[in-house]
Amino acid sequence: MLSEIERIFPTNCNNVKIDIAAIVLARKNRSALFNEQYFTNKFWDIILLLYSHEINDLPIDSSAIAKQLEMSRTSVLRYLTALVNDDIVCAYDLKEEDCFDLARDNLSLTRRGFENAGIIVEQTRKIFSTIPAI
Repeated sequence: MLSEIERIFPTNCNNVKIDIAAIVLARKNRSALFNEQYFTNKFWDIILLLYSHEINDLPIDSSAIAKQLEMSRTSVLRYLTALVNDDIVCAYDLKEEDCFDLARDNLSLTRRGFENAGIIVEQTRKIFSTIPAI
């Protein structure tokens, strides 16, 4: 029996890396168009980065997340702490284990976090695929 995530991404996730990178870049660049205060919540950007890295089996840590999102590492750690407490983020190599160093270890999404992110990414991709080219 297939899980929901296996039905959404049956065999090939190669184009997801490109989609997520484009979404993160668009979200990062939106402050050029609107007041930055409109976009103060970085939770989704962090989840997207972790999702992309997990699909591509690439470790990422809090420093790399901070650099990619152009945020302070302290801010990233605050967001990550909330995501850990909500059972969305875990250690990359330990997966569901509770004991890890959020500041030093490579990070990953929990199974729940990964499946939920996959559902939202797929829904977003469907929306964008129905928009006619300009």
